[in-house]
Amino acid sequence: MKSKNYWLNSGFFTMMHRGVDFLVGFLGFMMLVRIYSPDLFGVWVLFITITTIIEISRNGFLQNGLIKYLVSDSDQEGQIQLSSLQQNFALTVVLMCLAYFLAPYAELKLNAPGLGALLRLHVLFSPFLIFHTHNLILMQARFNFRAYFYASISKTVPFFLSILIIYFNNLTIDLVQLGWLYHLCVVLALLSSQIQVRKHFRIVWGWHREWCVKLYSFGIYVFGTNLLSVISTSMDKFLLGALLSPAQVAMANSAGRVSNLLDIPINSISSISFPKASEAHERRQPEEVAKIYELTLGAMLSFSLIYLAIVLVFSKTIILLVVGEEYLAAVPYLQIISFLALIRPIDRQSGVFLDAIGKPAYNMVLVFTNMISSALLSWYLIKDYGLVGGAYGMLSALTITALIKVVILNKSLQINYLNVLKQAWYNYPLLLKAAWRKLHS
Repeated sequence: MKSKNYWLNSGFFTMMHRGVDFLVGFLGFMMLVRIYSPDLFGVWVLFITITTIIEISRNGFLQNGLIKYLVSDSDQEGQIQLSSLQQNFALTVVLMCLAYFLAPYAELKLNAPGLGALLRLHVLFSPFLIFHTHNLILMQARFNFRAYFYASISKTVPFFLSILIIYFNNLTIDLVQLGWLYHLCVVLALLSSQIQVRKHFRIVWGWHREWCVKLYSFGIYVFGTNLLSVISTSMDKFLLGALLSPAQVAMANSAGRVSNLLDIPINSISSISFPKASEAHERRQPEEVAKIYELTLGAMLSFSLIYLAIVLVFSKTIILLVVGEEYLAAVPYLQIISFLALIRPIDRQSGVFLDAIGKPAYNMVLVFTNMISSALLSWYLIKDYGLVGGAYGMLSALTITALIKVVILNKSLQINYLNVLKQAWYNYPLLLKAAWRKLHS
């Protein structure tokens, strides 16, 4: 596939995937905050946060290594896929046991009645995620972002439609019943992804020790990185639940949902940049890796600057429209975390490119540093300043970590940050010209 076609095609479907996920998730969230009280909704937020930590960590262990080696060693695809599936199964069993036995403890410590039942329900459906996770990664490794789009929305769209029916029919449904609907949509997603990926699915049976060692050696660092990273970004919610109440968790989540709008371009760009950066590194082209970094970080910042300006000016209006007067306490929290729009792209891409150039250990150590500093700062600041303290702690910790990642990455790549700023600025006239052509076509 030509380079230009790759970026256009993969970028379109990846952005569509992120956009649809955000839209249905956001609209579903707007209905759920009106169906449940802040305390009950806070319990649901904690459940989604914990299961997200589990899934992102597992994906991290499997994803980058499988993509990296399928790109560079496609002639041994069957051995690589089976080795990845074997490790997927083993890790899933471990995570299921941890979730099952720690569920009551999490419910108690987070002051969240009903959380334990939801977590044990997730354990019941976890085996379905083994193949669904493998299928989604395989689509990315084969640059088949069209299939990835259809397989991914097969979970989010049906769940949104379920919430829609509940909301407009004024149905009464408790959190466990909502959990059943959520997980049945996981089964639908598995069926969809299996259909989409069947032509890429290759298995060579046996014990392929060499590939197991390679995948494990690479994946264990990314697993640690993703686990620590997602815990760091969720630290304020856990501490708000433990130190205050689930209602404060709901407040933070309301502001976080607005902040998640920025995840659409950031995650879309990072997911399509890793395969290309990894491929360029395998060809020993550091200049090309640096060029991809400058291009993609500039694209992220183009979105971030617009987002920051809008949120700072209209934060109160946004909260009123999205969740109503009951959540106005979230306005200062939203204003503070909006500055993450400038930090997250740098942190995200620096971490992705450290993985791409074969330095996942550095990334994991830095994310661990971020988790510890975020926990300590948030704990201290929440006790003194309440809800906004969590936002200050998270912002301070991520800023420090992002700067350290940049310093380490610059030792391996000759990155020109002036080019990043130029790229960010250059994107605006391109977007205006494209919009003008559409209006007059």
